[in-house]
Amino acid sequence: MSGTPRNKQGRPQHDAHERALAYPEPSPHPNWHRHGPTYSPLSPAQQRHNQEQLLLALRPHRTLAKAS
Repeated sequence: MSGTPRNKQGRPQHDAHERALAYPEPSPHPNWHRHGPTYSPLSPAQQRHNQEQLLLALRPHRTLAKAS
């Protein structure tokens, strides 16, 4: 049985020129490799403000009375 040469796993072998890209790969954009933002620790005032806002958000909300 002649045809495409096979590798050890029985899959067809392809020449390197068949795997080549049809066009050159573009150079990577600098933003693709950007590291994430750096954060500074919150001040005690910011922590207190965030805690107050969180407690307000977690309180049960008052529902409006139905208008008859």
